[in-house]
Amino acid sequence: MPLVTVPSPLVDLTAAELAAVRGAALWYANYHASAVAGLAGDTAAYAVEERGQYLDLVAALDKLGVQVRLPDALLDSRVRAA
Repeated sequence: MPLVTVPSPLVDLTAAELAAVRGAALWYANYHASAVAGLAGDTAAYAVEERGQYLDLVAALDKLGVQVRLPDALLDSRVRAA
């Protein structure tokens, strides 16, 4: 996946706003972890897309310095996606 080369809107955020975005995204990731893990073995297009979006969120949070523990059921998905 290519790196973003356009100016990032994150530059315009204050430290408090960035912390709020990180916190909200982390809450969302933790809240949906079990639902996405339940789809781990599902090969339907919806399930594959949900996993992909969730793993993209985890990767974005990692770039923002926030570590998210993946559910065990998704560990293989992350390895396959990398």
